[in-house]
Amino acid sequence: MHSKKSSLKLSELISELTITSAFIGASKNMYIVEEQFYTLKYIPLNQYLNYLSQLAFCVELGLKNIIKITNKVWKSHDLEFLFFEADKETGNNLSKKFFGSYRYEFKQEFLDLLKIINNLYEEARYSYGNSLIPFFNNQYIIKDDIMDFCKILDKNKPIRMLKLFLEELGEYHNFIHTNSIKNTKDLKDPIPSIIKNKFEIQENISLEEKKF
Repeated sequence: MHSKKSSLKLSELISELTITSAFIGASKNMYIVEEQFYTLKYIPLNQYLNYLSQLAFCVELGLKNIIKITNKVWKSHDLEFLFFEADKETGNNLSKKFFGSYRYEFKQEFLDLLKIINNLYEEARYSYGNSLIPFFNNQYIIKDDIMDFCKILDKNKPIRMLKLFLEELGEYHNFIHTNSIKNTKDLKDPIPSIIKNKFEIQENISLEEKKF
């Protein structure tokens, strides 16, 4: 059972300025860091933990970017809880679209992973907790606290699943944005300035997995 979650009600414009902007910015920053780490190949443990925290944060914001369609923002980092809230918001289209590309077992694997890493954002920041277990293996450790980041990205299945899901969140964002613009073409009255601002802020984003 999940503990009771609290939420904020924001105006449409404020939702776009905060949640969407945060999702886009955090994701782009994460990929810049990821590309640099991949180039370096070996990184300290503390930087790897920070990367895990950033990856979890991007997924969290991507889910909140869907939930905020109703201008409700949950004050929670719980990835499992936010996944089901976002999926409910889309009438289960999010999960159908994501899981539809993979074998049935993938769905259960992913949902089981969310249960384990539901608090990854906080636990990776402070270096504790069960959320970290799936992301560590002796084969990734070079010596002392040095990690082989290339091997982690290539071989660690939980990270690969989260990265695939992050791409899906980016694609879903772009789908919603494109259809919102199409729908406004039928309006006879001038588009309110708040809607114009929304489209300027809610730009299409690219979250494809990087090929280094």
